[in-house]
Amino acid sequence: MSDNIFAEFLETLKKLGVDLKESQVKVVNTAMDVMQRSAVQNTPVGSYDKEVDFTTSKGEHVHFTTSVARQGGTLRRGWHLSRTYVRKDQVQKYLTNNVDYAIYVNNGHRLVTVIDGVKITTGYVPGQFFLEAAIKTAERALPWIYDAELRRVKAKHGL
Repeated sequence: MSDNIFAEFLETLKKLGVDLKESQVKVVNTAMDVMQRSAVQNTPVGSYDKEVDFTTSKGEHVHFTTSVARQGGTLRRGWHLSRTYVRKDQVQKYLTNNVDYAIYVNNGHRLVTVIDGVKITTGYVPGQFFLEAAIKTAERALPWIYDAELRRVKAKHGL
């Protein structure tokens, strides 16, 4: 996103003589809503069949069949927005995911096998990068968010 677009937006608001904090809060809230929506849509959902097959940390192979296939979604449900913090010269809001493995799914991770007590890297799972995609989506939406806020302010003041 260009800083010029934001500077032009603030300059226009100043010329209109409106409350800058109110507009900043509305823009931040809208942008963060767009970011959360994108993060939720891009976050993968695991699908688990009835066959379970894995190796324990001690190197033991485990295989069994469950009675029910399951659908995931914990990671997708983990996205939350903080409240909006208004300080002297800034407005802040945070998008978080408190699921402990979220960073590994987003950024990717190595696969490790333990052989005789020694950890050996056996592969790599590439990252999904859903958080970065959400940030880019929100940045692309900012010009439209700014325009909508300017239209709202002009309509409110009869301009």
